[in-house]
Amino acid sequence: MKVRRYLRGSGRVLAFVFIASVIWLLFDMAALRMSLNDVNSQLLKERVIRERELLKQKPRVTELVKGGWDEGHFNVYLSDKIPVDRAIPDTRPEMCAQNLVHDDLPSTSVIFCFVDEVWSTLLRSVHSVLNRSPPHLLKEIILVDDFSTKDYLKEPLDKYMSQFPKVKIIRLKERQGLIRARLAGAAVAKGEVLTFLDSHIECNVGWLEPLLERVYLDRKKVPCPVIEVISDKDMSYMLVDNFQRGVFKWPLVFGWSALPEEYIKKCPVMAGGLFSIDKKYFYELGAYDPGLDVWGGENMEISFKIWMCGGEIEIIPCSRVGHIFRGQNPYKFPKDRQKTVERNLVRVAEVWLDEYKDLFYDCDCVL
Repeated sequence: MKVRRYLRGSGRVLAFVFIASVIWLLFDMAALRMSLNDVNSQLLKERVIRERELLKQKPRVTELVKGGWDEGHFNVYLSDKIPVDRAIPDTRPEMCAQNLVHDDLPSTSVIFCFVDEVWSTLLRSVHSVLNRSPPHLLKEIILVDDFSTKDYLKEPLDKYMSQFPKVKIIRLKERQGLIRARLAGAAVAKGEVLTFLDSHIECNVGWLEPLLERVYLDRKKVPCPVIEVISDKDMSYMLVDNFQRGVFKWPLVFGWSALPEEYIKKCPVMAGGLFSIDKKYFYELGAYDPGLDVWGGENMEISFKIWMCGGEIEIIPCSRVGHIFRGQNPYKFPKDRQKTVERNLVRVAEVWLDEYKDLFYDCDCVL
């Protein structure tokens, strides 16, 4: 009886509304489930289509990667996809950002020598210098084209670099090799300091000031940046956290030797690709030996000159430059590569090793 009374009048209405709401909610849930099933079905279809497209593209991408690798002996395909002015991590020790430098540092001419360099890596090298060098210290960037054969390194490169007033291009009329190409760049440089860089690098934050300061404090100091690694496979910029210096083993084979962490490190032999040197001192040393052909041994020759003529080579931890290290040299030699390098090293040994040259000739090592 109590239940019947409760359901009379407005109670019946409330009960009806409640039951209708529950039924409506059940219909909504069923409709929503059907809608979600439709959406999931559509997403699944789209995913299958995308995966099919990727499978179709994969052989093409693989072919492009392989073709780029054959061209530059690194992942050229990926390099071309990366912006030429990409950001890279600041890998300097923490104290470097707080270091103060002199206001009146000398200006520098940055010299890149290249032959058939990959477009994206050459541009990224130049952009890294322009973007991370104080304008008042960067006198100019000199690009020395060692008789490249690639069409994109001719008029397209001229047109692209014309937007940068500080960039100059010198074109050699025949293949001279790295050593003579650097001499050609140095001959026209207007900066007080010459900074030589390879054409497949990326300069890091604050890379230039520590190098110029060492030359400012002593014009016979020849500072080199810490050379970090740009992966040849995925183009990632990798920190070098173990400090090393350049050394050589007989018969004048360059290598690296680990060192404990210090602010500045004396270096017996430089790698040769990246360093700064007072322009006048460079010519007082006799510059590079123009009798050395193409590539090989020039780092030994300039290193011996520096140490034997009152100078010092240093590696500066606050200066960082990334470099693409390749498993194989992609450049062609006018003559046999091994014979060219061996001839250069013999020339260096004969001129600079004096009585120690017997150690060079007596070594049974294979270059």
